[in-house]
Amino acid sequence: MKLLRALVPYGLLLAIGGPLVLGVHGYLADARRTNELDWAKPDVWVLLGACVVVAWVGFYLRRQRGAVMGFTRVDDLRKSGGGFWSYLVSLPTVLRVLALAAIVVALGRPQTYRTVTHEVDSVDIMIVLDLSRSMEETDMRRGDPELATDRLDAAQRVIRRFVARRQGDRVGLVVFAQQAMLQCPLTLDMHILDQIVADLALDDIPSLGTAIGDGLGMSIAYLRRSDAKSKIVVLLSDGDNNVSTQMTPQQAAEAAFEAHVKVFTVLVGSEGGTKQFGNVVNPATLRTIAEVTGGQFFKATDFAALQAGFDTVREELDKTRRVQTERKKDGELFFPLVGLALGLLLLELALSSTRFRRFP
Repeated sequence: MKLLRALVPYGLLLAIGGPLVLGVHGYLADARRTNELDWAKPDVWVLLGACVVVAWVGFYLRRQRGAVMGFTRVDDLRKSGGGFWSYLVSLPTVLRVLALAAIVVALGRPQTYRTVTHEVDSVDIMIVLDLSRSMEETDMRRGDPELATDRLDAAQRVIRRFVARRQGDRVGLVVFAQQAMLQCPLTLDMHILDQIVADLALDDIPSLGTAIGDGLGMSIAYLRRSDAKSKIVVLLSDGDNNVSTQMTPQQAAEAAFEAHVKVFTVLVGSEGGTKQFGNVVNPATLRTIAEVTGGQFFKATDFAALQAGFDTVREELDKTRRVQTERKKDGELFFPLVGLALGLLLLELALSSTRFRRFP
């Protein structure tokens, strides 16, 4: 008899929990048939161990440590038996264990995703940014005429605003100073590119020198591998070239022209600004590059003109039709699981306060 009473709670757990598990499994399976199912917080499964602890405390430990009352006729009580309801005394604990399990599953945040495929008109764009020491010159005005910022900060703001408006275009990033380096290949992920641009610093590459030709030449080399019908370079610099290890700015511009790549040049620096340490801007170089390649020349302080000019030219380009696949979240599935857990807890509270109330 003692063994039977000890096994009853586990039997109740299987009898009630089995159908609930099958129901939850069917609910998730139905969602999986139409969409992809993913778990946002898969690490919470370790919390299922708490269900084992609660079951052990409720089924065994609490019974062993339960309070007793003195009674003079124990034999008569033992003969009368406990009746049917005495076998269900652990039912509130069973409901609590199942509610906790439902909460753990809900905390796993089951979510459905759908894959959306659509075609976009795409242009490949390489951004080429100057990271030479001259870019630390603080001659760029920002709002208040008394408030100045350095050239690199101004260039970063222009790039990030430019990237934020790219829809469907693939964009990459090359940085240069004494030498050139690919910082980000062509990508459709503008969020990643924005973060890369925001984290740029002058010491990322040797900064004692300005190799505009090398930076532009590297971007042309990567664009040659592209299958896009139209390719563009946006070059941001103070225009003061003083190093040429691979290409001069003129040679790079001619290579861009031969590759049918238009170069938009952006002057970062004030022509009437300071000339500390010889950091003088040189717009002539950037103007020449833009003219040779059929692009346009702009100033970093005139972002509206840059965007308008770029949009105008982009509309005239022969775009590449690309299929873009995107994975989007379709819905959250944890709400019914939370509702199930609350229902079990309310039922457990109701039974514990009425039929299965414990004395004392």
